[in-house]
Amino acid sequence: MKTILSINLGNFGSTGNIMRGISKAAEQSGYTCWQAYAPDRNNGIALERDIVIESYNVRRLNELYSRYTGMRGFQAYFSTKAFLKKVDKIKPDIIHLHNLHNNYIHVGLLFDYIKKNRIKVVWTLHDCWAFTGRCPYFQMSGCKRWKTGCHDCPYPKEEYPSVRVDKSDVLWKMKKAAFTGVENLTIVTPSEWLAGLVKESFLKEYPVQVIYNGIDLDVFKPTPSDFRSAYGIGGGGKSLIRSFI
Repeated sequence: MKTILSINLGNFGSTGNIMRGISKAAEQSGYTCWQAYAPDRNNGIALERDIVIESYNVRRLNELYSRYTGMRGFQAYFSTKAFLKKVDKIKPDIIHLHNLHNNYIHVGLLFDYIKKNRIKVVWTLHDCWAFTGRCPYFQMSGCKRWKTGCHDCPYPKEEYPSVRVDKSDVLWKMKKAAFTGVENLTIVTPSEWLAGLVKESFLKEYPVQVIYNGIDLDVFKPTPSDFRSAYGIGGGGKSLIRSFI
């Protein structure tokens, strides 16, 4: 029986629900699934094979450290060391990565471990953080520095995650060194748009598969409604929701 370890910034919200849903489907197919994530007050109830990486107070200290040094993603050294000792005992056949930002794990240590142990990796990108110096999105600023090497971030104090010192040039190089060279890594994106950006980044060496985020058709489905009559809208065309299904 193969074992999958998923890592995400929490077990809540969109990415947390995606992580849980994939683990549930994998377990139904015979896999043993573990979930590791950051401590967060929004987290739901921990399950039997859940691992909370570090404590909430330690994570807050890491947040302060990264905010004032600009070194996001390369803190939480001792917490990550302790977590990797637990991973040694789990011995996962596959590590499924989700969002690694949020000040809870040292990505350099994590990827060194993956490379050393030659673990198969699936990395679902929910944003652009993996291949930029620090930001998860760059559309508002129109920045294209991430293609060749981040530097002089346009909005270091305004855009999430805010920092007091711009280390985007250093972080871009450190991320590139850490994230490239993995023997068996597949990137998954929820859109062709994001897949296209990956292929322009330093992650272009990896295969990319587009898997769209699903919706629950038991919830999102055509339903009887008096919306048209209530608001005096005429016409007998399809309802808006029905036209998308």
